[in-house]
Amino acid sequence: MTAPGGRQGQPVAPEGEGGAEAPPRGTLLVADRVVTLGHARTDARAVLVRGSRVVWVGDDPDLAPEHRDHVDLEGCVLGPAFVDAHVHLTPTGLSETGLDLSPVTSGEELLRAVRTFADQHTGRVIWGQGFDPHRFPDELPTPEDLARVAAGRAVYLSRIDGHASLVDARTLASAPLSRAQGVERDADGHIVGLLKREANHIVRRWAVGAMDEQELAVARRHAVRLAASLGIASVHEMGGPDIMGLADFDAWVTGQWPIEVVPYWGGLDLEVPLSYGLRQVGGDLFLDGSLGSRTAALCAPYHDHPETSGHLEHDDDTLSDWLEEASRAGLQVGVHAIGDAAVEQFVRCLRDAARRLPDGGRDVLRRLRHRIEHAELVPGEVLDALPGLGVIMSVQPAFEALWGGPGGMYEARLGAERARRTNPFRAFADRGVGVAFSSDANVTPMDPWGAVHAAEHRHHPEHAVSRLEAVSMQTLGGRSAARQERYVGVVRAGQRADLAAFEGDPYAADDPRGARCVLTLSHGRVAHGQAPLPMGVSG
Repeated sequence: MTAPGGRQGQPVAPEGEGGAEAPPRGTLLVADRVVTLGHARTDARAVLVRGSRVVWVGDDPDLAPEHRDHVDLEGCVLGPAFVDAHVHLTPTGLSETGLDLSPVTSGEELLRAVRTFADQHTGRVIWGQGFDPHRFPDELPTPEDLARVAAGRAVYLSRIDGHASLVDARTLASAPLSRAQGVERDADGHIVGLLKREANHIVRRWAVGAMDEQELAVARRHAVRLAASLGIASVHEMGGPDIMGLADFDAWVTGQWPIEVVPYWGGLDLEVPLSYGLRQVGGDLFLDGSLGSRTAALCAPYHDHPETSGHLEHDDDTLSDWLEEASRAGLQVGVHAIGDAAVEQFVRCLRDAARRLPDGGRDVLRRLRHRIEHAELVPGEVLDALPGLGVIMSVQPAFEALWGGPGGMYEARLGAERARRTNPFRAFADRGVGVAFSSDANVTPMDPWGAVHAAEHRHHPEHAVSRLEAVSMQTLGGRSAARQERYVGVVRAGQRADLAAFEGDPYAADDPRGARCVLTLSHGRVAHGQAPLPMGVSG
């Protein structure tokens, strides 16, 4: 169960041992290999779990302390469970249970997908996600086109990055878009193309409010079960007023889930996180938009649209004041900053806020570990400044795999020279900057081994990291980003039992993608698979 503030991970005393006539409670997990990620011991064969804790790790199962149950994981490797440090769980569930548009390759195919879904499903809103028009050979459907195939229902179709959308004509007429930023109109005043920025947020909120709560509840359950099936025991849920709203955020904070949910509220109002007892705020506090939608804030114009350099969503005074207020309240902050101008703004404002704090903010910054989410384009001078600011980078290897390389979206938007500098994982690691891997699901699927592989095999090899570094960034990186590493992360006695077992040995395989997870434990409870241990709860 996730307590308010994501405090599910606080240390819990191990269960007491049983009487003389019965072995002490505990389950011994024996695998072909145990990857500990610890410094003193890097490999073992067996792990003893009691309650929520690992109480013994060793090479010889026969030397384990007394225990009641035994699980033979023959043919498998056991290691720390994965952390996905930036997700949007309800949209992820909706992608799985609803209209997934990621396979669509044209505007015409997009329209057919909506028509087919409308014919086969009920519901107040047709919520579709994941289309990427970067290489579409034709025009996108108009609001009138969508209304014509939607059987009288509202339509909200989110671009793959979540920063632009298409809606039907009735929704356009209902939503208050007359003065919203991010609306393009033709010579006759008709709205054309994708809705961006404020306009996208407005229609998204409208669509969320129109959806049936039971449909949302099903999507939430599906999302956490999917995560657990991939060996993920902890996710950082990035909610916010312009994502799924406060009611959805409340469901994640107060609900009971088989995995840990660490919630972030992406708004400037600190009363929301403080009212829940959270230790963190922001996450997806938008400083800019996305490269695909040309709303990420750049220091120089877009290569394929030199009329714009994107947009900053907040002025420096607003951001500096918020950073200072949050830091004084002891809240870790996370900001969505993709373009180099947005990353520069965050560093500039963080320095300004730190100067107003005691001792120049040095102790506060080190303790709070403020976060930058995405950071796809980072100026060289900012790279050098990051270690002194204690900042954690929450990044998505799948972005580079999807959009990098010759002819990719990065190159189209940024030009070849700037595209070559995107997602500099190696530079972060070499400077000692903390890195946490994530999927930004539903932008890209939750896929920890896919992220590990993508980080190793970069289009530009100078930015690649090793297998062990990538695994650490997908496990320990998320623990550090949530400030949990004192009690969970590595596999050793005293640590929380967040573990995952996979068939074969994906830690050593040439290609770990597709490795099947057979067991996931979160807090010593079974979130996926079978073992003689308590089962995780579901919402």
